[in-house]
Amino acid sequence: MFGEKPMDIPTKITPCPIVEAIVELRFETDLPDEAVFGVIYSSFRNETGKTEKLPILQLPEAIRSTDPNLIYKPHYRLRTGEYTVQIGPKVFSFANIKQYVGWDTFSTEIGSRFQKLFDLGIIKSIGRFGLRYINLFSDMNIYEKSTLKIHLGESNQYGNQINLTMAMPMGGFLSKLVMVNNAEVKLQLREGTVKGSLIDIDVALEKTISIKKVKEIVEQAHNEEKKLFFSLLDPDFLETLNPEY
Repeated sequence: MFGEKPMDIPTKITPCPIVEAIVELRFETDLPDEAVFGVIYSSFRNETGKTEKLPILQLPEAIRSTDPNLIYKPHYRLRTGEYTVQIGPKVFSFANIKQYVGWDTFSTEIGSRFQKLFDLGIIKSIGRFGLRYINLFSDMNIYEKSTLKIHLGESNQYGNQINLTMAMPMGGFLSKLVMVNNAEVKLQLREGTVKGSLIDIDVALEKTISIKKVKEIVEQAHNEEKKLFFSLLDPDFLETLNPEY
C-alpha cells in the first residue's frame, strides 16, 4: 500500500505540476432546489467577476433532480482571479484554477468560503467531502518516473498507453487515483486541451460529516493526498523537481 513507509514529504516542488485543486461538499438542505443558488450567491456576489450557467441547466428539472448521476452536479460557476466557486442544489465546490497558490493560501481561502457557506444556516447535513488535485507533467511518460511497476511477464508496459484507475482506503478516506501517460486534459480557463502525463487524486470522505469537523478534515485530506502523490514519484525523479522541505 502506498504511504506505509515513513517518508519526508516536500512542501513544494518546482516546476509545480498542479493545474487544478478542487474542494467539494455535497449537502442536504430544506430549501427548494431553485432557491439554493440565490441564497448562496447573495453571500458570494461581491467576489465574483463572472457568473456562468452550466450546461446541465439545459436539461429538464425533473431529470436533474432525480438522476443519481446529476443530482450532485453544479448548476452555476462564479469566477474571480485564480479561483472559482461552483454551486448546485446539493453541492458547493471551490477551486484554484490558475497557478497554484500553495497550500497555506489555498487552505485559508477554503476556510473563508466554507465559513460564508455555513453562516447562511441552510445546510442540514454534509454527506460527502472531497479534495482533488490534478497534476500534469508535460513531455514525459510518468510511468517511467514512478514507483509503479506494470509488467506483462518479464516486459514492462510503459511504452503503451496506460490509463490506470485505483480506489484505495487510506487514513480513513477513500483515495481515487487516475494516472494516464498520454492524456489530453480540458482545463477550466484554457481553450482546447493540454497534453502530458496525468496524476489525478481525489481524496474523499463519504459519510455524514459535522460542520465543526470540516476544517480538520480538510487538513487531513490534504496530508493523505500529499502522501499518495509523493509515494508515486521515483526518488531520483523527485530530486529533479527541486523539492523543498
